[in-house]
Amino acid sequence: MSLLRIVFLGAATLMFISISMVAHAQSYYGPPPGYRPPCAAVTPGPLQGAGRGAAGGALIGAISGNAGRGAAIGAGFGALRGAVRRGSARNAGYCY
Repeated sequence: MSLLRIVFLGAATLMFISISMVAHAQSYYGPPPGYRPPCAAVTPGPLQGAGRGAAGGALIGAISGNAGRGAAIGAGFGALRGAVRRGSARNAGYCY
């Protein structure tokens, strides 16, 4: 009976060690070398930047007295900022 218990515990220990080593290897290694994600995955699109810029511009415009003008300026600036961010990421090689 004790031999069966030793064999069973030894097999369970080996399985636990091998499973933990596989889990560690999968968590340690990242994407393959040379992998670059598409730029849409790295930076938000121009419409998201325009939406955020319009919301912030409308808030600032409402405080200063002209929410529509602030939203228009904010949308343009937000879209431009997103395009510059995406171009910078592409030039630096973070995405394609």
